[in-house]
Amino acid sequence: MLDDMLSADENDLIEYPIFSRYLYLPLPQRSSWRERCDIVAVSDGLVLYGRIVFMENSINHMTDYHLYNPITHQCVALPPPFLCFRFVSTGFLTQIEGGTLKNYKVVRFGCQLWEWHNLEFEIFCSETGSWRRVVVHSDQAIQIAWLRMPFSFSGMLHWIDRWLGIVACDPCRDSNQCRIIGLPSDIDKQCNNYKNNGLYSLCNVHQGRLRYFEVSLAPSDPFGFSGFSLWVLDDYDSATWSLLHRTKVTDIFFDDILTSQGLTGSCPAPLAFHPFDGNIVCLSLGAYIVTYNVKTLKLEAHGNPVATEYFYDSTGWLSWYAQVPPRLAFLYVLPPWPVSSPKYLSMGKKEDGV
Repeated sequence: MLDDMLSADENDLIEYPIFSRYLYLPLPQRSSWRERCDIVAVSDGLVLYGRIVFMENSINHMTDYHLYNPITHQCVALPPPFLCFRFVSTGFLTQIEGGTLKNYKVVRFGCQLWEWHNLEFEIFCSETGSWRRVVVHSDQAIQIAWLRMPFSFSGMLHWIDRWLGIVACDPCRDSNQCRIIGLPSDIDKQCNNYKNNGLYSLCNVHQGRLRYFEVSLAPSDPFGFSGFSLWVLDDYDSATWSLLHRTKVTDIFFDDILTSQGLTGSCPAPLAFHPFDGNIVCLSLGAYIVTYNVKTLKLEAHGNPVATEYFYDSTGWLSWYAQVPPRLAFLYVLPPWPVSSPKYLSMGKKEDGV
């Protein structure tokens, strides 16, 4: 974070209450404008983040991984990885026993722009304190939608493939195979194709079961999309899905904020399933965090709009989300632009935001 924000004392927090609403991560020192920090993953409340170095040939190399506990404020730096991937999708696995962190693993997956049979991973294990390279073979060619981060289920990491469905893999156990779990046959395949890369679909665990939510795309529609659909995986082994909900965009109730801001013609992107209410899905729409209720069909904005001018780009301002009972917390990374005073941020639009 900015130097003056890191040096804020208790008087600053009282005078500028905005500071008390933010979690400040101890970031590594930047040595070049080609670097930025980003949140990679969250598991059991622990935050994994690192530094991205923009290299030549469009390669973005993630270095300086850190593991942060927002409750105890403990931060652990991982040794730098050895492999450099053009596109990397990082998974994070933790093992908690009796409220104590026993071990954790960071899994870096080198994604390819084309189909690939040999999947290359780099894995850090807290028990060994080092990285190792693992290659997993797939009988079917894999092409990961790398904008959608992997999720953990049954001790395995799961990625979304652009055409095959879900790729389940456990490279930590030296397994040389991965499993393909087909998605529902009637999904909108545009959501995960090369152009959208999973931006308009969400597959994750909700109360012990896998769910798949999608925003059906319709570029020619005045709304930008044609509706929402939600499925649940009934049987993990047989890959049997059931449709829980489907609605047309003309049946969705946009609240007054979204209507007044002219966002009824924007296409929302799903972010997370509400951890406790199975009827609610969280999405981003314009600069707002919104929720969609499958029972009331209402799309509702929450809090003030996020001031996207503070972030690196307008499409990647939301870094990650964490399920922190009893609320859903969203994590952002502010750019390290020079700021002369904490009062600069106090005049922004974030004062009442999350």
